[in-house]
Amino acid sequence: MKRINLTSILSLMALFMFAQEVTDAELTAIRAAYREAKEQVEFNSRAEKENVPRNDMEVVSHYVIPGCGPTEEIIHYYFIFDEDPETGACFYHPYFITRSYNVAARKFYQEYLFDIHEAQLLFFYQHNDAIDGTIDETRYYYGKNGVQQSIKGRPEMDEVFTARTADDLKNAFYILKNREY
Repeated sequence: MKRINLTSILSLMALFMFAQEVTDAELTAIRAAYREAKEQVEFNSRAEKENVPRNDMEVVSHYVIPGCGPTEEIIHYYFIFDEDPETGACFYHPYFITRSYNVAARKFYQEYLFDIHEAQLLFFYQHNDAIDGTIDETRYYYGKNGVQQSIKGRPEMDEVFTARTADDLKNAFYILKNREY
């Protein structure tokens, strides 16, 4: 009996923890960070015309997915330069990553927004061709107490797999840009 009650209580606690969503204040801050990131991306696209250095990197891959055929994947990193005042070490930190790719004839586009200071995932957006010919859209807002979802159609990735993919993309960036020789 005690085992059943403890299991029930733990299950309810877990359900309550996952049921929490992003607060209105967090949602407002995430949307403001997104607008700021998009403005910075736009500025970056015209940086050379304004005679300032760009802060972006693009990784393009061409490969074959068995059963689907040729694929082109483009990962575009937008980043900031940061210097540790104590050590003098310089690092680059991604704040916005876009990823586009195809699987057979279906096209996918993703955006990952990170907190500039803590490098935590704040927002994910994806739109892709659905199997039925329509467009699927997925948005995940990541707050301190949970995730808020906005889904139109069928999501290709859940919020947990999305966060793992974001970490993989971020770690790949760190390996490429912040190597010490």
